[in-house]
Amino acid sequence: MNSDRILIVDDEPDIALILKLQLEDAGYRTDRARDGMDALEQLSRGEYSLMLLDIKMPRMDGMAVLARVSQEYPDLAVMMMTAHGSEDIAVQALQKGAIDYIAKPFSTDDMLKRVERAIQFNQTRLENLRLQKQLDVERQKMEVVLQGMADLLVAIDTDGRVMTVNRRAEDILGKGRDEVVGKPVQEVITADIGADLLPCRLVLVSHEPCLDITYQLMVGTTRIPVLSSATPLVNGTGELVGSVEILRDISTLKALEQEREDFVSMLSHDLKTPITAIVGSLDLVREGRLGPINEEQREYLESAVESCSEMTDMIDTLLDVHKFEAGKMVLVFREEDPQQLVQKILSRFRSVAHRTQIDLHATCREPLPPFRVDRHKFSRLLNNLLSNAFKFTPDGGEIEVGMEELADIAGCRDRIPHQTYPSSAIPASGRFLKVTVRDTGEGMPEEALGSIFDRFVQAKNRRLGKTRGTGLGLAFCRKVMDAHGGFIWAESREGHGSTFFLLFPLDEAV
Repeated sequence: MNSDRILIVDDEPDIALILKLQLEDAGYRTDRARDGMDALEQLSRGEYSLMLLDIKMPRMDGMAVLARVSQEYPDLAVMMMTAHGSEDIAVQALQKGAIDYIAKPFSTDDMLKRVERAIQFNQTRLENLRLQKQLDVERQKMEVVLQGMADLLVAIDTDGRVMTVNRRAEDILGKGRDEVVGKPVQEVITADIGADLLPCRLVLVSHEPCLDITYQLMVGTTRIPVLSSATPLVNGTGELVGSVEILRDISTLKALEQEREDFVSMLSHDLKTPITAIVGSLDLVREGRLGPINEEQREYLESAVESCSEMTDMIDTLLDVHKFEAGKMVLVFREEDPQQLVQKILSRFRSVAHRTQIDLHATCREPLPPFRVDRHKFSRLLNNLLSNAFKFTPDGGEIEVGMEELADIAGCRDRIPHQTYPSSAIPASGRFLKVTVRDTGEGMPEEALGSIFDRFVQAKNRRLGKTRGTGLGLAFCRKVMDAHGGFIWAESREGHGSTFFLLFPLDEAV
């Protein structure tokens, strides 16, 4: 049964009865009102999809009822009923809000078609109104967001003329929206790059987003560094209608970068210079040039020199991480024999291994091919991993450096943690040199393995080691591996030691 409910308003009972029977046979639910006053009373008590309204009635005619309904019940569809010869009045009714009219006498088929069409038309109208209201709300929300943005926004049409700007753009550019709308964008955005190189204009040519472009925005005599991105504007059919550019003022970031540069410079000069002087003075005392010293004094002096050396290493690591991130690190790649290189590095740790009774050794299953590597950075990398291993391995433990050729990385892909490298960053195949550093120390919790290569991060339980570090050593290792096109990750369980894996590519030159 049809869920639509129709109110029949006619003072002639015979016509009202015929309509009622015809409509109910068609599946509609109906009610009858005898005149206009009765109709308004019934409308106040219930909801209807359609009202069939006669024009000529006692007490209140149809035109008066239509006027009240249009004001009080705007969602109700009204179809007028009139006698032949009164079509002019019906046309007036259409102008005042009626959806359709039907002239008496009428055929059943024609009446039912008009009723169905009127209900569907009204439902579509109401849905459009609902969507329009929703669109207006969303547009208002978007307008609030755009006007409240801390970034500048400029939208242009396909001719490169400004369509709109947000409040931030008005404030920075010193021009109101009315002043800039319709002007060529190059007259609104003055930059130290050519007008055709503005991201919003590049998008008009490429039809593709243009992201993270840095340039200087010229406002009077002031230069504002901005990071800009632009995207295409398209209509409902996908046709390009313009582009929108977002400009972010990065003056503060530039100032912070300069402060970081100054800080790094301070580390490089103001800290390392006095440390060098301290070491020189300690050497004079340790060598007995300022008078004889006993063994206990010598032991304390050597401890002080070692602490200064550790401080210098930490400063060098911080400087190197900064150089990698700034793209200023220079690497020199050469073909190297991995076994000879590893053995030379291990020789530096023989004395500490002997003192702590730790079994330090290297294993290699077969002759290895040479690999392209920056010798100095590889040595620093392995030094960091071995230093960590000695820090967190108890006396009498074991540290092993393993080497082997990995014929295909495919068998190793599943072992590389996704939190360290996304799957898309790991090649599907390829030959690699695999270097492992395994210890029998305290190990690390599994949840820490994905973040230990971040700067200033250490596994919590590593604070229980013999010495505490800065959390920069493994960050440096990750930077070195990235520069070599390789991969690094760790596997560990608390209380069962740790193993660090290094993969260096063998197929392609770095």
